[in-house]
Amino acid sequence: MGVTMVTNTKIGEDISFEAIRRDFDAVCVGIGAWVSTGVRCKGEDAEGVIGGIDFLRKVVRNEDIDLGKNVAIVGGGNTAMDACRTAVRLGADKVYNIYRRTKDEMPADMIEIEEAEEEGVIFLNLTNPLEIISDENGHCRQMVLQVMELGEPDASGRRAPVPVEGKTETIDVDTVILAIGQRVNAEGMNGVELTRKGGLVYDKDTYMTALPGVFAGGDCGNDKISIAVESIGDAKKSYLIVDAYLRGEEIKYEPNYYVTKKDVTPATFEDRERMCRPTMEQLNAEERKDNFTEVVFGYDEEQAVEEAHRCLECGCKDYFECKLISYANMYDVDPDRLAGDINEVEFHDEHPFILRDPNKCILCGLCVRACDEVMGVGALGLVKRGFDTVVMPALEQPLSETGCISCGQCVSVCPTGALQENLTLEKSVPLDTEATDTTCAYCSVGCSMHLETYGDMLVKAVPDREGAVNKGLLCGRGKFGFDCSVMDGKLLEPMARKDGELTEVDYHEAFMLTAKKAESLAAKYGRNAVAVAVSDRYTNEEAYVIKKFADSIGAKTLCFNNRENGLEKVLGVNASPNTINEVLSADVILCAGFIAKENQVIRLKLKQAAKNGAKVILVNPEGYAQDHMSFAYKTVETDNSLGFFKGVVKALLDMGKGTGAEGFDAFKASVEGAAVSEEAKEIAELYANAKKAMIVFQQNVVTTEAAALLGDIAVVSGHIGKARDGILMLKAKNNSQGLVDLGITAGAEAMEGVKALLVFGEDPAPELLKELVFLMVCDTHMTEAAKLADVVIPGTGFASTYGTFTNTERRLQVVEQAIEEDVVFSNWEVAAELAHVYEVEMPFDDVEDISDEMNDKLPVYRYAEMGEIYGGVLACENAKLAAVEDAAFVAPLRSTDHLMNMIDERLPHAN
Repeated sequence: MGVTMVTNTKIGEDISFEAIRRDFDAVCVGIGAWVSTGVRCKGEDAEGVIGGIDFLRKVVRNEDIDLGKNVAIVGGGNTAMDACRTAVRLGADKVYNIYRRTKDEMPADMIEIEEAEEEGVIFLNLTNPLEIISDENGHCRQMVLQVMELGEPDASGRRAPVPVEGKTETIDVDTVILAIGQRVNAEGMNGVELTRKGGLVYDKDTYMTALPGVFAGGDCGNDKISIAVESIGDAKKSYLIVDAYLRGEEIKYEPNYYVTKKDVTPATFEDRERMCRPTMEQLNAEERKDNFTEVVFGYDEEQAVEEAHRCLECGCKDYFECKLISYANMYDVDPDRLAGDINEVEFHDEHPFILRDPNKCILCGLCVRACDEVMGVGALGLVKRGFDTVVMPALEQPLSETGCISCGQCVSVCPTGALQENLTLEKSVPLDTEATDTTCAYCSVGCSMHLETYGDMLVKAVPDREGAVNKGLLCGRGKFGFDCSVMDGKLLEPMARKDGELTEVDYHEAFMLTAKKAESLAAKYGRNAVAVAVSDRYTNEEAYVIKKFADSIGAKTLCFNNRENGLEKVLGVNASPNTINEVLSADVILCAGFIAKENQVIRLKLKQAAKNGAKVILVNPEGYAQDHMSFAYKTVETDNSLGFFKGVVKALLDMGKGTGAEGFDAFKASVEGAAVSEEAKEIAELYANAKKAMIVFQQNVVTTEAAALLGDIAVVSGHIGKARDGILMLKAKNNSQGLVDLGITAGAEAMEGVKALLVFGEDPAPELLKELVFLMVCDTHMTEAAKLADVVIPGTGFASTYGTFTNTERRLQVVEQAIEEDVVFSNWEVAAELAHVYEVEMPFDDVEDISDEMNDKLPVYRYAEMGEIYGGVLACENAKLAAVEDAAFVAPLRSTDHLMNMIDERLPHAN
């Protein structure tokens, strides 16, 4: 830090105090109080009488000390106990402790007193030194003690000791150690005003002495000799004052305002189990009294955790972000001047992710407005009037039983601790966290957020208000599912199946077994018998290395979460042709087969579009009614077939639309017999006549045939290939589009003939794995697929990697590492190690190397800019109409991302 230590220099001898003041703009004096005080009894100047601090200093410095057989220590504090126990260890036969009060009134820690007694210290309580008698050589030989008794209480509240007239005791002593107090040695501090007892006088608010620029604190000033931590506290309080002085300002110390609870009584904790502190193992008295070995062994890990769990409350968990406490200190509030009645609100809530405490609420109404006006949910409201007003969940139910979608937006806007995250940490305490900017690893919207961490602990996720896509919004998955990859049950060691059971093995054995088994099956059944499955939650860089490994061994690559893109048949592109924010400026938006919980931020975009004037039309089959979409201009419920949309197409054709499109005649013939309902006709007219119209659907919700038919509708009407005029196709996962860009487009259909499967981060349905001879799974937890595997290798989550995701609108987004997971190999390193067994070397030292090669090999990323949408609005120049056979309208594909399924199970009201 640049501090220069000048040692072996005594003020007043080696350098004058005046010279120091002349050479420095500010001088801080912290010389302490290290001189032992006497007891003012006759004979205390005899040889063999030493101060307690002087004695302990000699011991620490290994100086020769001849204590003799009998040692008397005067005093009842911790210094006295240290001196007593040290004298025992130095071999004294008898060690006396002289104290004028009872043992119960000694200021020393009781454990010190008890252990000193165990070691043989003789406590002569209610005695006080009257005279120290010397021998002919001037060395102490006896001490006369005045016997005391307790009188009336003194100013401290303790009963004052008073002499018992005419009653004394005499003990033999070879050494007397006076440990009754310390005083300041201010020699050389010329010009500094001193107290009556010799301490330095300074202003308690500014820490400045009477000399300008000279500051003091700690034990040396104002006769407030105390424990070390108070001196440290003085340093912390005064450094700002000294800094201000150096900048030409004079300020006073103003303590921060803290909220304190004054109503806590034993009854407050009646519902808590009374737990005693774990007992530390230690040496017994005989083992420790003749040596200076550490007495107490300390806690082992299990005991330390047990002790930490005894803590009932460590303060408000929102302390470091509470705006109220910040403003209170900024503006020097004085709550006492507004003291009066306080509302104590009784409440009960068991939401798994949100903690409510109405007694910390300042009734700002931000949570109510965010829930209603922003999220369109209305799960919170202001109840009662005037002084009794309180924020409560709808109908005063528990929050989890209302329409709450667990987005956590109320928590994000709350300026106090009235709404907090229910952290998944084993022991939630206030933490001063660090924030890492990254991208959510769940749906394909690509919300930006800040991951807050403390060391390698994931603490919370906060939406990024400047996020290009979400602008401060998050759904429940992003807000509360950020730490799923490190939750209980996380895999830490590789396993292999032996005698039918999965058993821990080392990584070398796991890699060798996987590679050799896959190689032998490829030799027996052909290269196509080996497949590598890659999760679409992985970063582009991770997926690139895994695919490169698969290509190097001739294996197929697939993603079980892939569904064939019906749009590709019509538009010629395997991507969403339009972007997310285009819906905000559309006139008509046709939502087909839309399940809001899969993309809550898109629901909010649609809500915002409706507020901007767009007519949002929601068409879902029976059984797929959606909550919180009252903003829709029209909601249509159909059967689960394509009949309704074929009717829309027929109505469009009857209006004369699409005549110039390629494939028109064959397409027209395929829908000739479609029934056109009044609703279908109305929607066709609204959509066709709109200046700007968009279709929104979710790829893994609607069938391939439905997606193709929706593409046909856009082509027939001419609403395609232009800004704010086209289709927003929402892919299933955060990096589903990235996998497509890497060439990983196959899904479960590619499993035909596969005998060896290496799965990275996916949890496919067990029936898809029945024909396998060998299965390896790399994942964060023991998934259903992992339970069937022959080899299981620990995987990592998005919070511990660098890289990129490509969201559904083709926006390249950064993923920043926030923590280190307790796993040896990251996901891409597992693939690299497997390739090494095949004698294929991956030339990557880190993610940057992967990114460089990926950008060089793949044109789609070569020109992509971080945070930007590559390709813009796709022109779809090769669009052509495609006839569609009868099929189901929606058939949601089960997610193969175990982590997403995990958070969906934990979220209340996830439907």
